[in-house]
Amino acid sequence: MTTILLAGGPASLDPVRELPEEHLPERLSVDHGRWHEHFERTDVRDVAKGGLVRVFRWSYRTAIAE
Repeated sequence: MTTILLAGGPASLDPVRELPEEHLPERLSVDHGRWHEHFERTDVRDVAKGGLVRVFRWSYRTAIAE
């Protein structure tokens, strides 16, 4: 598992996430309520869970199709 940090987006979204793969995607979509929150990988690193982790910055939101 790889720990990442989500920057931006809704305040109610937990910013620390675990991804199951070693290869980090360029873009990440997180389901949150009625929305998909979209994040893009950056070269920035920040501290989370006692170590440096990759930061994904919020870019936009789309509605979940019904």
